[in-house]
Amino acid sequence: MAELLTILEDALIDVAKLIPFLFVTYLLMEWMEHETGQKLEHFLERHRRIAPFAGALFGLIPECGFSSASSSLYTSHVISAGTLIAVYLSTSDEMLPILISNQAPVSTILKILSVKFIVALGAGYLADSFSRHDKTDIESFCEREECECEDGVLKSALIHTLKITVWLFAITFLIDAVMDSFGMDAMKALITGHPSVSVVTCSLLGMIPSCASSILLTTLYLDGVISFASVCAGLLANAGVGIMVLFRVNPDKKNNLKIVGYVWLVSFISGLLLELIF
Repeated sequence: MAELLTILEDALIDVAKLIPFLFVTYLLMEWMEHETGQKLEHFLERHRRIAPFAGALFGLIPECGFSSASSSLYTSHVISAGTLIAVYLSTSDEMLPILISNQAPVSTILKILSVKFIVALGAGYLADSFSRHDKTDIESFCEREECECEDGVLKSALIHTLKITVWLFAITFLIDAVMDSFGMDAMKALITGHPSVSVVTCSLLGMIPSCASSILLTTLYLDGVISFASVCAGLLANAGVGIMVLFRVNPDKKNNLKIVGYVWLVSFISGLLLELIF
């Protein structure tokens, strides 16, 4: 019972951190739909080329709030696939706080952040060059979520936030429970037991939509258990709960799988290249 309560508490804390990001995102979307008409849409279209750069930059901010917010923005076509991918790849989740709290050298922190930013930027622009970007369609998003948008911007944003928060809490609790049952030691043994394939192992571990994976990867790197290339592969793949939100709000599951597959492939290849360089 004590372990269950701990998992419950951890899930509540993790999801609570996301609520401000989600609410502001949905508030912005509702404001765009109700107040600005096509003006903001035209503004976004004119500045579409710099969006992946902004995504790669904002994704570096600790925690995974921007990745979860970006998933909804992508679903309503406010941002492009390349911008979403840039956010996913640059998202650091718990990595930065752990590095700082362990007094990691500034050079190490900057090196990891630089890799994440450069890879996110390049992969984002590459994805946009091969993908089509549809016009903003927040109305369809609201219809799928069955929100009463005519009741006002604030109420509609609250409804959106509440629905996603409840769903996120349930899934986060389930994932945390499974990972707790599996055990962090078992995952550590999986990585350390196969050092020759640690890049692929870490990149797959990073795909787990939980802060636990970023914590484990960062800790193993600080302890000297995994290489710089391996930790980068894992942290590039780790988009926090962003991918969970994407599958919740975007009905095009085939497209979701393409995005997830692309993120993992970029993370894995980047890890292999870093293995050769460092």
